[in-house]
Amino acid sequence: MNKKLNANKFVSLILPISCLLTGLTISTSQAHATNAPLLRCEVTYAGTTQQIDTQLSNDPYTAQIHDIGGRFSFKAVMIGEPNKPIHYIKLYAYLQGRDFDIPIHQATYQATRQAPIRVAKTMRALTPFNHLYAGEVEREMQYQCYLGWDKK
Repeated sequence: MNKKLNANKFVSLILPISCLLTGLTISTSQAHATNAPLLRCEVTYAGTTQQIDTQLSNDPYTAQIHDIGGRFSFKAVMIGEPNKPIHYIKLYAYLQGRDFDIPIHQATYQATRQAPIRVAKTMRALTPFNHLYAGEVEREMQYQCYLGWDKK
């Protein structure tokens, strides 16, 4: 009977502690999994601004091309691996043509050992405020991109 009582005390002490530790482990891993770099670009054409959010990827060819007012296209690429430094960020702008889009701008932010791409706790400007002009009547598209941690 005394052994049974000791076993019950053991279970009553260990069970809450193991549940607490398991809960902390799950919370920590979930918090870590949701923190990822986020590239946010604000693109403006004809008085309308679109917010384009780009997540970390390992394949630049799968990045979405966004229509900007039926005149321009914009593509943002952020290449890297989770929990490692970003390899590079590339930004592309195109003038939409009748048969195909014409590249008008490409910007590269390349990480090196001496100068990695740093991700701040809050969104910070990565690019200057850019003005791009293209087409017969020199239509203007503007953009600026920010980089920070995406905390979901």
